[in-house]
Amino acid sequence: MTVQRKHTLGLAGTTVQLPCFFPSVSSVKTNLLPVDYVELLAASAYPLFLVSAYDIASSAPEHQERIDRATKQSRSEGSVVLLDSGNYESFWKGAPDWRAETFHKISSTYEYDIGFCFDNQVPPTTAKAISEDVVRGVLRDQESSSSTIVPIVHGPTDLLPDAAQMVAGQLYPVLLAVPERALGDGILARARSVRKIRQALDQLGFYCPLHLLGTGNPISIIAYSIAGADSFDGLEWCQTVVDHETAFLFHFQHWDFVRGQTDWGSHGTLPYIQSALMHNLDFYASFMRKLQESIRCCNPHGIMKAFLPGTRGEIILNSLEGV
Repeated sequence: MTVQRKHTLGLAGTTVQLPCFFPSVSSVKTNLLPVDYVELLAASAYPLFLVSAYDIASSAPEHQERIDRATKQSRSEGSVVLLDSGNYESFWKGAPDWRAETFHKISSTYEYDIGFCFDNQVPPTTAKAISEDVVRGVLRDQESSSSTIVPIVHGPTDLLPDAAQMVAGQLYPVLLAVPERALGDGILARARSVRKIRQALDQLGFYCPLHLLGTGNPISIIAYSIAGADSFDGLEWCQTVVDHETAFLFHFQHWDFVRGQTDWGSHGTLPYIQSALMHNLDFYASFMRKLQESIRCCNPHGIMKAFLPGTRGEIILNSLEGV
């Protein structure tokens, strides 16, 4: 059975165009507080973003109230809020007391449209055991959530296609997520892994959109979208500055070299960091529209010509041949 690729995703009464990108909010390796990022995303009316349950729980009470107001504002205006389990932050913060039960206190209290499960980052060693563990976790977390919980599949690279297929075959999820870091070494190996997961999912006879955790580099988003991924989240939008012309990322201090690409570089209404962030959000909004059009028209060369001309684009396309 031929499975047609989806170009839209219905979430909480909102139609999301695919591929899509969720700017992530995190307290790890970022310049501002989580509340500052959430309020900036809400004020910009960005259509999608991810916030960590750990960061909400760890914020001061007045910041929790501000996050709550900002997410409610965003949702009322049609934006989609994705709640992350917070395991990324708890790992880097060395917080062993962050457990499923503490995650449930946030997932049952705050408003959001879709949430990731409290994922097991030390998974079993067979595809069948991984899938059983993931399904149990999703069903457990769904009991404490009023919104849809999405599975995250961890495991060795070679087990991901089978494990993802088994999970999707049991849950029929609106999205299925895997971490980019588990896909292999280098962008070409990772793109091939995405293609293998896509092929495994398509054998189910229905289209299961694939989300990649921790993917915010525009060049990587292009490669993985062509390979078959549909949705992404990442911190690059708030850790670096993007060159609108090349999609390459630079240190925040280097925004001076590209700040003339948007009005945010000249009008001076926001501080330096916030202006640079708006510069980035403008890029991602425009970039994702171009990528969506390219994927919808089955024209990978269109987006390649814009951002990966010459041999770089051909290297990616050639790596997928025969997979």
